[in-house]
Amino acid sequence: MEPLELESIVRHSRGRWVATSPLPALSVAELSTDTRALGNQSVFVALSGPNFDGHAFVSEARHRGAVASIVQSRRLSELPPSGGPYIVVDEPLEALERLARWNRERLSLSVIAVTGSVGKTSVKEFISTILGGAHSVKSAPKSFNNRIGVAMSILSAHPGTEVLVLEMGTSSPGEISHLSNLARPHRVVITEIAPAHLDGLGDLDGIVKAKAEIFDGLGDGGSAFVRHGVHGFDLLAAKARGPLLTFGWNKGDIAVTDCQRVMLGQDAHDSLVSADYGYHFTINGSENFLLPVPGRHNVLNAAAAIGVARDLGMSWELIRSQIASCRLPPLRFQVTEQNGLVLVDDSYNANPASMEAAIREWESIEWGVETSSRVAVLGDMLEMGPESLRLHTEIGKRLHRSGARLVVTVGNDSRWIGEACLNEGAHAETVHFASASEALPFLKRSLRSGDCVLFKGSRRIGLDSCVKAVREWACQNLAKST
Repeated sequence: MEPLELESIVRHSRGRWVATSPLPALSVAELSTDTRALGNQSVFVALSGPNFDGHAFVSEARHRGAVASIVQSRRLSELPPSGGPYIVVDEPLEALERLARWNRERLSLSVIAVTGSVGKTSVKEFISTILGGAHSVKSAPKSFNNRIGVAMSILSAHPGTEVLVLEMGTSSPGEISHLSNLARPHRVVITEIAPAHLDGLGDLDGIVKAKAEIFDGLGDGGSAFVRHGVHGFDLLAAKARGPLLTFGWNKGDIAVTDCQRVMLGQDAHDSLVSADYGYHFTINGSENFLLPVPGRHNVLNAAAAIGVARDLGMSWELIRSQIASCRLPPLRFQVTEQNGLVLVDDSYNANPASMEAAIREWESIEWGVETSSRVAVLGDMLEMGPESLRLHTEIGKRLHRSGARLVVTVGNDSRWIGEACLNEGAHAETVHFASASEALPFLKRSLRSGDCVLFKGSRRIGLDSCVKAVREWACQNLAKST
């Protein structure tokens, strides 16, 4: 964010200055919702939610260098004078969005919004990397895809920003419409429609309607990029207000017409790490690319990003050179090796589509240990609603073909994965635990050099902590492979 006048923040947030001294004429370096990330000359936004209350940290914010805190009017009487000055508003989140809308309106930049059931963050990162070869690009950090994240991402743009790439998620109707109208994108991307957040969205048709809300803020003539043959394509096409371009396997305006896995490192067969293999692919039968990340599904994510880059006028040559710099976000199919134990960390989140893609890619990994075997550590796919039993069972039926020697499930509904795997005739040992912390001691007893271990589950299951702990344990307790 470029420095903003404090007076502008008060005015455009529709706030009221409450302090022992008049509103000073000074510049604010940043807005922050996290006291741990505060710097001098910042304004703290005291957001509240089911599990947190920013108003409890206003004194800490002041101590850390905040010049003021944006607080809720009805909470003002509870707050200590030492935490001020205060910018008093009806609702801090709405004030944050008003500031984001003001920043969006005053800047001349191209906005790209990405949504979908899977692949949002990877596509956002690929777009940002590719466009970075020709433009000054800002993008949402991590997976900032809710109201807070999108507002903060918009506020990160400054007059020198040429392209802003946003990610938009949803768990209930109306959320993406709100975000799209806030961002007013010029281009939108829909990666995939698959079962996710069924508790709030009901079924696939409900997901289609929710994702289609991304068109609500798209201006007339704005471009849309949609996967070819995606469920609900006709509804999505009807909502488009300008050019509709498709990407897909062997079909679409950006068609992947060939895709081959390639090894990238000389020592790839001895120590497999995330950069050791990727995919060579062709677009429309003539343009060749090398994507240096694992996951065949990521080739389609790259195709979506290529479509956006071409729409913005980038040459094939520049796109090709930029794709070579693409990397996956953290916790997305990160493959590392520790003393012969191969760890595949895909623990960021999970739904049936991403679980299937992770299992398929994990099955394809080859590594240079003679006593090789596969282990799956799978957590719940949350928010599947009444479909949870069926969807977890389908994953178990799919998993039995992997030949895994051990299947560890974590959470609640994931136990159906192990049960279905056994019912299909798999010879794997299956074990279920209620939490990641309970599963960890068993994993330390059971894993061995030569195992290739997939960690995949919804974020709240916390399998990322298991990956870290297992990696540290393997470093200290497993003999180095030869």
